Amino acid sequence: MSPARTTTRKGAQGGSRSGARNNPAQSHRKWLTLVDREGPFLAVPPLARLYSTGIPAISSGAKEALRDAKPAFNRAWDAWRAADSTDSTDHLGHQGGPGGTRRAAGDALAAYREARDAWVGTILREVLGWGPYWRPAPEPALAAFTAASTNETVRVTPDGVLMVEDRVGALVYVVDPIDSLRDPSSDGWSLGPVERMEEMLRAGQTSEEQNPCSIGVVTDGRWWAIVSAPPGAMAAFGIVDSQTWIEEPATRDAFRELLSVTRLVGGEKGKRLPALFDASVLAAEEITEALGPQVRRAVELVVTALSEAARDAVEREGGKGDDPLPTDAHEVYKAVVTVMMRVVFLLFAEERGLLPAQSLYTGGYGLATVLDALEERARDEDEESMDGTSLTWHRLLATSRALYGGVNAEDMRIPAYGGSLFDPGRFPFLTATDAGGALLLTVSDRVMLHVLRSLQTARLKGQEARRLSFRDIDVEQIGYIYEGLLGYTCTRAEETTLGLLGKEGEEPEVPLSVVNELAERHAEDADLAGAIIAWLKEHQPGAKPPRLKTLTKALAAGDTLPDADRALLAVTRDEALRADLRPWIGVIRRDLRGRPVVIQQGGLVVTETPSRRNAGAHYTPRSLAEEVVRYALEPLVYSPGPHETDDRSQWQPVSSDRILDLHVADIACGSGAFLVAAARFLARELVEAWTREGALQQGTRPADLERQALRQVVARCLYGVDINEMAVEMCKLSLWLVSLDEDKPFSFVDDKVFVGNSLLGLTDLRQLKAQHIDPVAATTQRLFELDRTGAYAEALDVDTVVKRVTGRRQDLASEVSSTDPARSTRTKQRLQHENEGDLKLLTRVADAIVAVGLNPTIGAKPGKQLNEAYGVLAVALGRAFPTEGAGDDSSLKAILERGLTPTIPTDYERWHCLHWPLAMPEVMERGGFDAIVGNPPFLGGQKLTGAMGDNVRNWLVNILAEGQRGSADLVAYFFLRAFSLLNERGSLGIIATNTVAQGSTREVGLDQMVDSGFTITYAIQSRSWPSQGANLEFAAVWGTRHVVSPQVSMVCDGESVPRISTLLEPAGRVEGRPERLIENSGIAFQGCIVLGKGFVLELEEARGWIERDPRNAEVLFPYLNGEDLNSRPDCSASRWVIDFNDWSEERAAEHEAPYRRLLRDVKPERQRVKADGSYALRKPLPERWWQYGEKRPAMRKAIANMEEILALTLHTKTLMPCRVHAGQVASHALAIFATESYAQQAILSSSVHQDWAITYGSTLETRVRYTPSDVFETFPRPEPTPELEAVGRTLDTERREIMLRRDLGLTKLYNLVNDPGLEAGTDPDVDRMRAIHVELDAAVAAAYGWEDLDLTHGFHTYRKMTRWTVPPATRVEILDRLLEENHRRAAAEAAAAAASGQSTGGSRSRRGRKPASSAQAQEATLDI
Repeated sequence: MSPARTTTRKGAQGGSRSGARNNPAQSHRKWLTLVDREGPFLAVPPLARLYSTGIPAISSGAKEALRDAKPAFNRAWDAWRAADSTDSTDHLGHQGGPGGTRRAAGDALAAYREARDAWVGTILREVLGWGPYWRPAPEPALAAFTAASTNETVRVTPDGVLMVEDRVGALVYVVDPIDSLRDPSSDGWSLGPVERMEEMLRAGQTSEEQNPCSIGVVTDGRWWAIVSAPPGAMAAFGIVDSQTWIEEPATRDAFRELLSVTRLVGGEKGKRLPALFDASVLAAEEITEALGPQVRRAVELVVTALSEAARDAVEREGGKGDDPLPTDAHEVYKAVVTVMMRVVFLLFAEERGLLPAQSLYTGGYGLATVLDALEERARDEDEESMDGTSLTWHRLLATSRALYGGVNAEDMRIPAYGGSLFDPGRFPFLTATDAGGALLLTVSDRVMLHVLRSLQTARLKGQEARRLSFRDIDVEQIGYIYEGLLGYTCTRAEETTLGLLGKEGEEPEVPLSVVNELAERHAEDADLAGAIIAWLKEHQPGAKPPRLKTLTKALAAGDTLPDADRALLAVTRDEALRADLRPWIGVIRRDLRGRPVVIQQGGLVVTETPSRRNAGAHYTPRSLAEEVVRYALEPLVYSPGPHETDDRSQWQPVSSDRILDLHVADIACGSGAFLVAAARFLARELVEAWTREGALQQGTRPADLERQALRQVVARCLYGVDINEMAVEMCKLSLWLVSLDEDKPFSFVDDKVFVGNSLLGLTDLRQLKAQHIDPVAATTQRLFELDRTGAYAEALDVDTVVKRVTGRRQDLASEVSSTDPARSTRTKQRLQHENEGDLKLLTRVADAIVAVGLNPTIGAKPGKQLNEAYGVLAVALGRAFPTEGAGDDSSLKAILERGLTPTIPTDYERWHCLHWPLAMPEVMERGGFDAIVGNPPFLGGQKLTGAMGDNVRNWLVNILAEGQRGSADLVAYFFLRAFSLLNERGSLGIIATNTVAQGSTREVGLDQMVDSGFTITYAIQSRSWPSQGANLEFAAVWGTRHVVSPQVSMVCDGESVPRISTLLEPAGRVEGRPERLIENSGIAFQGCIVLGKGFVLELEEARGWIERDPRNAEVLFPYLNGEDLNSRPDCSASRWVIDFNDWSEERAAEHEAPYRRLLRDVKPERQRVKADGSYALRKPLPERWWQYGEKRPAMRKAIANMEEILALTLHTKTLMPCRVHAGQVASHALAIFATESYAQQAILSSSVHQDWAITYGSTLETRVRYTPSDVFETFPRPEPTPELEAVGRTLDTERREIMLRRDLGLTKLYNLVNDPGLEAGTDPDVDRMRAIHVELDAAVAAAYGWEDLDLTHGFHTYRKMTRWTVPPATRVEILDRLLEENHRRAAAEAAAAAASGQSTGGSRSRRGRKPASSAQAQEATLDI
């Protein structure tokens, strides 16, 4: 906070004392507004709970101490300011004696330090009451809190500590006088005082202390900051001005109370200051989550208002006027979202003092005070009267024009900020006027009242609405709030549509005709409510309607609503329509004005897009984005650095030119959280470089220097790509906000942030020149040459065009300036437009190259067919761009249409490719990006085809993964694309779900990257998302293409290790991945996929059918699933199932009751049809509706002659096979092992097999996903021994007896076995089970010949699962030995097969062999 802000804040204090008496929450809110704060600083709700009668006043003794000490400090402050001002003037070149003034300034500073220390001592000892507990330096405890710059050239230690016995309550850091405690420092470490305090607190938290200190106090005497840095959470701080403590007693009293000994180390732990900050972090997250739905409702309201305004405009012309809204309804949605972004920008910038503060601006343009004015009107007049005015809407449009084009009036100057956000030309219908100059479309002040309420007020369930300050909201939070709008669009209602009740922000919309039709079939309210919910589940899966009971109650309540008729009259004057709506008034939700949400035919309705059902957005806290960026970019700003040595003191920072020459990208940037973090990181490094190089002008304010650095970094270093156009605009907004300077235009980022699909596009100019996605496969005799195209030659001359574009982009990569015409916004817009024009034809050719690979009838698989298709493209290009005359591009259009039109419903009419060497040639000509960071979207491998189409999935497999197949999640392909875009020294830092290190996703992604030279340098295998509202685990990967010194340690989950494997855990001594073994084929299977609830029967019904017709016993069987196996004491099936196996329909029909059940309940579901009349399900499911989806014939054959088999639940934390009867149907949730051997049961129950399964299967929280193809088929089993047979029988017999006697299922029993809290001697049965497993593990180790292993059992945690098992070191050695044995056996099998001339079972996809038969491969792989 600068001194200039103090004056403004003083006036805000009026009336606070009376407010305290009337409303504690309001009093807390008032004193908080006087604090310059950042991050999740103290929130009102926890303060109000603790101080329900307000903050207690300071004691008279403390007040006297302040009064006595303040005059001396004030004099010293004034003397130093005067001397410093004179010294600054001399530095700027004014006449005088600089030597004398500098001595005077030095004397004044020395005097100030003496007065400051006395003043600080008075406040700490006497005002805060720290007297006996205040320990100034030198204090031994302070050493633990020493923080250092990255390369340890600058070190700082606290100046004192509050300490009670051995507990540290708070640190204190005293600095020389400064304009703001936020300002960057100029000693070679750019972190300012409050950030340095955070680093000191973090340094002390690295120890194993139970309650580490998280509170710090920073002061220069005048400014005082409270800093909170909770372990693993985001820091926050608040700064107050001690000069105003007389005029602003509320801040003084709060400061004194919060830093009292009681609040820091005394009293109840839950009432201390750290607990208050913890509660405030949660409150901040709740607000962030609440604002999302609020903003969406506000968007919906503005869309409705524009739709109503358009209808009114047409009616004013007698129904014959043109609709002023565009035909494309999505344009309206984008316009409304843009308007909301404008509002947020204005509120954010105004509250931070980044826009003009003159009364002319605030009175005519500003938005910060508008809500208060509208609230006053609503109280004084009536809300409905505000429907007749639209002053706020006119103000918002005027402000947008002013910020875009600038204002240069006598009393006010606003620079032309430019930027697409405020560009009036983007959505001209918003500013269109009639013949008289009046706006065709306006939004009423009543609507804007609710819009501003939604943005500036948080409404949390069970709490009173609270006013928000945009000073408390980070750029990243704003981005997250708006990302929630990306899954929606506008459509025109084909018929009258009702907005129903539902979860706020995710409510459903249903056509009136559908509700009427459902009502005809369901007379009772409960039945009708159920039918509505079922319809929504099928047609609007992303919507969240009320629960059945709530919806039923709402249907009944509609008859008694007192305002029903009046509310419907506000919707329509059509009496017939009102009568039709009247029965549903109870379930129709109200908009923010209180009107029923009814969209009439032709009106605009906000609906979810197809992508939303697969979307899952979570707020990325600033701390997480900064962590990702730090470890990705540190190797680029130090040379030598972290990839050369572990000794930080040897790291050497690079020059400012090197920093500004870096290219950093987020290829799925969303709202830009990671680019904002990269901007802050590089700007700090740039300030430090400028300081080292002596490049700073004397008198430059630190805050100005930081903004200048941010603007240069944004202009030159950062790149973003996103498939969604609105996300790109949000990313631009984030970059504008983080680099905003009140006197300068927006940073120009149109050349840096692109709309496009990062996974679809060319990455090399050779692809363009060869007109083939694989230049090596292209024919040497070209049918078409880009430079022999007659009139088109100039536009298709790749090298010349790219060189010209690159030159302009170099001019664009500079800080925008309103004083230099060559760097003005208009000049940059012109250059950007010229580049787009130059690239138009080349981009079209590039699109066509991708379109060929996406052609559904061809596919992207390399080979003759694909090459022929590129030959056809060459012919089409020759016709479109002939050597002479005009071209015919009809064939080219057809190729583009076939390939780029999505084959399934998506958010996009056409795939938008991103061709990297055309879009950003200056990056690709240097080999690629220096770093790529981000958090790509998650989409499970099983959903890829349904979300993108089979042709896009084939593209991903064949082009990005180079043919490596497998059910990989989408993130694997983002990793591959990012890796391909890095230059030879490039660095990567990406967040993903923890599946990135598991199964097919790992094999397709990280395995291939490491094989190609990628080194993982830093990793998080699995960590909880650092946000209270998100219940998920994530992984993070950092690494490089560059050579990493063998002396450098890697960091895996916070521990230093020699190497990190693609499993994201310490690598063992054996390299490589396991291969599938022929010896294990035909043994392990996934159970049957029944696919139809009608197949399943309750036990009583099955028995009744068999009693009535004994022949039904031929087709009715117990149906064993994973829940039964793990939870029932006898591991038996709780239900039965119909199984016609591979019978014909005629044979199945002989069993009347089972057949009729399937005819009624399964056939309609299996034979659902799509809009085009084709079956919704794949062949042969609709045609063979009486058979299972997957019958598993190989499994049936393998177990045909067995009485018993082994079964294991595929998703389980128990990982323990059970012996069950073979004569039952196993569900798809089970792995079935075709063996009756007790020795094999012992092997599969051992720690050896469990560790292999956890490592090479996949995990979800504390459950393992056991995939037979990845786990069992690669597992090198030992030869059976008598000891194994005996211990396996013992395990089965004694465990079964315990489970039956104690009524325990498998899961409950092993929960006890693996419970560290259940000590030996407490439970004899548990002791016996543990002893059996010790004996069992010893027998298995002996069977391998591994008697040398340390098999001492204990409770050990691996991948968040705690088990009674062998030590971690033994686990690592076991895995190494198993991998060695796997490689030995695989090599022996391959050699034997080669000698006999036989195949080993196909290609080694997944770095291993396929099972011997394709049927077994399908049955062994989890593929539901």
